[in-house]
Amino acid sequence: MFGCGNMESTKKIFLTKSDVLLLAGILMAAFLLLLLRKGFRQPGSQAVVSRDGRAILQVQLLQEEAAYYLVMWEKPHIAETRTAENGGSEAVLLQLSPDSWEEEAEALLAESGKKEYNLFACENGEVRMIRSSCPDLICVKHQAVSGTGESIICLPHKLIIEISDAQEKELDGVVY
Repeated sequence: MFGCGNMESTKKIFLTKSDVLLLAGILMAAFLLLLLRKGFRQPGSQAVVSRDGRAILQVQLLQEEAAYYLVMWEKPHIAETRTAENGGSEAVLLQLSPDSWEEEAEALLAESGKKEYNLFACENGEVRMIRSSCPDLICVKHQAVSGTGESIICLPHKLIIEISDAQEKELDGVVY
């Protein structure tokens, strides 16, 4: 009466065998590219810290001892600071002692009111961001970098830590 006897199956297949094979091929190619990229990565010899495109610090990565650096954008009231004029804003660079860097950082941040700062460490040929006053903390969540061309970027503070090779590269061309 209502055509119920002639109902055909309208079941649709979501993935066919060829779709699965194509997906497997894409995943294998991506995995191979990842392995090749990791295999050809060269370790860097220095980290260049810059703000607004201007280098404010260069740190050698081949140090035996860990080095901790605090970069603040407002000058605290201490005598031993290294400042770098950077496009109208002054960056205060402080190298903290490896034994008591946490206590030193806490004291300096409490004194300055914890306005804008970044705290990073260079150890075992790697650079990692330990703390930052930026709201999203993407730079802190980023993994440690050690290969040439890798970088950690703190976008709210316009701070870039880029791993490079100490040797100057030759120019491959000049445009007039």
